[in-house]
Amino acid sequence: MNTRRPPSPRLRATLTALVGAGTAVLLAGCTTAPPAPEPEAPVVAAVVSASQERKILDSVSAVLERANGEDAAPLGSRLTGPALTTREAELRIATRAEDQALLTDLTLEARLMVLPSDEGWPRRSYVVMEPPGPKIAPVLAVFEQAGPREQYKLWAYVRLAPGVTLPHFAEPVLGSPAVAPDDDGLLVPPGQVAEQYASLLTAGERSRYADTFTDDDYLSDWLRSSGRRQVAEIEKADGTGSFEVAFEPADEPVVAVRTLDGGAMVVVALRGQETLRAEEHWQLAPRSPSVAALWDDGDGTNVLRTSYHHTVALYVPPAGSGARVSLLGVQPVPFAVSAG
Repeated sequence: MNTRRPPSPRLRATLTALVGAGTAVLLAGCTTAPPAPEPEAPVVAAVVSASQERKILDSVSAVLERANGEDAAPLGSRLTGPALTTREAELRIATRAEDQALLTDLTLEARLMVLPSDEGWPRRSYVVMEPPGPKIAPVLAVFEQAGPREQYKLWAYVRLAPGVTLPHFAEPVLGSPAVAPDDDGLLVPPGQVAEQYASLLTAGERSRYADTFTDDDYLSDWLRSSGRRQVAEIEKADGTGSFEVAFEPADEPVVAVRTLDGGAMVVVALRGQETLRAEEHWQLAPRSPSVAALWDDGDGTNVLRTSYHHTVALYVPPAGSGARVSLLGVQPVPFAVSAG
């Protein structure tokens, strides 16, 4: 009978070790490491909801209703920046003229909301209001929250220009980011818009920035046609006259919000002065009801200067698009009239 001797204990231990090592190698070659979790994409959402924005509108509306020409103090609680300057001037004019129609109708009922997506401050939202009548231009309003514990205040408002088409913005639920003053992805950085537009209004086609703006700029055209009409009235009475305008940026920050095409809507404040001159001994007097309300001199003058605050909204296209800067809306208000 042929019998085999069993392997020695030392050999069995060696075989066991080899098998175990081989199994470990096989397992190591067939096993893949579990995939590392991908970082979650940031959630893009507005930091102010539509319902919160409506509450802001209601609160500002209540203050606007309380303020009047005799007591404009309530305005400071919910208005700031160019909006406060403009509304105080409008109240003063309406009171002197005894005509409330000279006040801009700020019926704060939203037609379009552009809500902020930025986490920091200041935060700004933009609202196009429902016009109170069929022949009244809609108002674009800008609201600002200066800090986390501050209330939203009305920062600016402008009437949209005739026939204007607003650029497209992100859906309100997503929110739209603010644009920095030095953003170089635009045709004009927002921080330079006020200076360049003031140059256009002052010098017209002679401005070094004339090619940056559309040829049919509503405000520039209106200023020049108004000047021609006033000079024509002087010449009709066998006189000679001239009309000049001068604009400069006001001491207000620029605000800008991104549009869907990569451009921006920019809102700036300007100071403007109109000067109408006639021959010596000529008797000029304001024709506009708003300007006439500020005119304290009962006698005429041959040099009539009117100073204005202008709030202006413009669309600035992205750099390289071939488009030009265009006017979206403007809110002028006179604040002083002088002779000579």
